[in-house]
Amino acid sequence: MSQMRQSFILVGVAGLLLLGIFLSWSVLYTVNERELAVVLQFGDPVETRTEPGLYFKTPFIQEVRRLPKTLQFWETREPVVDLLTADGEKIEVTAWAIWRITEPQTFVEVLRTVENAEESQILAKVRSAIRGVIASHTLTDVVRDSDRELTYTFDSVLPETGRDNDALGLNPGPPQPDNQPNAATKPIGRTAILKEIKLRVVKNLQKRADGEDIARGIALVDVGISNISFVPTVRQAAFEKQKAFMESIAARHLNEGERLRQEILNQTKREAEQILGKGEETSTITRGEVDAEIIERYARAIEATGDFYKFTETLKLYETALKQDTRLILTTNSELFRLIKELGPVPAKRANTPAAGN
Repeated sequence: MSQMRQSFILVGVAGLLLLGIFLSWSVLYTVNERELAVVLQFGDPVETRTEPGLYFKTPFIQEVRRLPKTLQFWETREPVVDLLTADGEKIEVTAWAIWRITEPQTFVEVLRTVENAEESQILAKVRSAIRGVIASHTLTDVVRDSDRELTYTFDSVLPETGRDNDALGLNPGPPQPDNQPNAATKPIGRTAILKEIKLRVVKNLQKRADGEDIARGIALVDVGISNISFVPTVRQAAFEKQKAFMESIAARHLNEGERLRQEILNQTKREAEQILGKGEETSTITRGEVDAEIIERYARAIEATGDFYKFTETLKLYETALKQDTRLILTTNSELFRLIKELGPVPAKRANTPAAGN
């Protein structure tokens, strides 16, 4: 009997322990520092726990719904496609959002689960806000992260010639005015656009479809765009357009190169002709100077030996002209007559010399 009693006691103690564990599990619950807890009674939220600790609940009647206390990150699985900008460009955008639960009890009453909150509220509101805001801005404002005025230039396209971009048609001219009614006051740049999207999402999270105010127990912390690209058809068209544009620039460079090559050839030919002409001129001048010097020297020589030369030439003339059978008729003012007169009669000795010889 004692052994049976001990067995019954052991079984009873074990049962009590199991019952105590079960009851404690049903009555006690913990909340850590990363959680929010909402106590549901027959499906309706009756109590909220926002601080970590050990808490009690009514067993079999109440249950605990645990929610994340940390910031939640959401990103679109598929990009928002076919977004039409104000200047008629079709793009697709991949967006993200950071949100958190601010009122756990309201969140459970309205949205129930985190997955439902992301799909029915965050995703829908962010997509709607992105479509509405981007449609009122140009592609330039969407892709850039500054509000400064943009100018499209290619610096020093042809620095050798000093031609500017206007001559090549690379400047688009003055910026076109925005056709939006509030263009004068509207900030531009992606940062300002994201702020506008965030304000719109925050506003939409506080409204129902019919425009009435509603509390959902969540708050948007931040929203952003991780990727912006053209839709495939526009991307291909933009690629072809950019390709044609770059080919036109290349053609301008080739044409300008040919022009510069011809200018260099013409300049080289002109310089060569100038060098040859200058050489010919120098040669002619040198030859003229040499000829002049020769003539001058020849004249000086004639001038220095003029009387002797005249005398020798006269003798040659007389020797040729005066022969035995020559008969001369001379005037009294003739030079030959003067010479004969100055010579006088021939001495007798010289006259008899030929006879002696015989």
